[in-house]
Amino acid sequence: MEVIPSLDIEGGRAVKRVRGVRGTGIVLGDPVRIATGFLESGAAWVHVVDLDGAESGRPSNLGVLRALKDLGLRVQYGGGLRREEDLKAAASAGADRVVIGSAWVLDPSFLMLAARELGGDAVLAAVDERGGHVVYGGWRADSGISVEEAIRRLEPLRLAGYLYTQVDVEGTMGGPDLSRARAVRSLTGRLLIFAGGVSSISDLLGLCRAGMDAAVLGMALHSGAIRLGEALRALRGCN
Repeated sequence: MEVIPSLDIEGGRAVKRVRGVRGTGIVLGDPVRIATGFLESGAAWVHVVDLDGAESGRPSNLGVLRALKDLGLRVQYGGGLRREEDLKAAASAGADRVVIGSAWVLDPSFLMLAARELGGDAVLAAVDERGGHVVYGGWRADSGISVEEAIRRLEPLRLAGYLYTQVDVEGTMGGPDLSRARAVRSLTGRLLIFAGGVSSISDLLGLCRAGMDAAVLGMALHSGAIRLGEALRALRGCN
């Protein structure tokens, strides 16, 4: 299982919110400085969430994406990708994979457009779960769609896979719901990346055993609860 460190960007700065709520969590500072540390620890990918973009509906921190790409990291980018021109801008800025959430909830055909524009292997659908439903719009709106129904609708489409986030525990280090992760794994054979509540290397090993292909590390990494190099080494033999 791959471990992917994350950077949430607000106003050009790296931050880490609790459950995505503005004003909570910690301010981390310069994303390029932090990402340099990721690279030195052995990371190949960085997961970038454009928080301003997710809230405004337009990508707002593409300059940060470019700077991270220039370091030599592969970049997985999401937040505000809701128009064809936004996809082109993200690709031009260096995104290797894009994460699409609100746009597919409102119009699943947008994923087909993204696949035509970028190639299916570069497209992930965000499946953000809170209280059993998929949420969108910076996690402020409830779609009323269950994760099971969402994946049933998405499976016929051309895409690489899913970023599955347990929003109830995201940013809390409260621990992932492994039983739920296993249930979601049973719904698809595609790439499945987990995010939400990871607090320890033990959690990461549990997610690996639950069948996740990758896990995003946020608060646990930035708070020092998990050291990235140790996590990468611990997961190397787990598949």
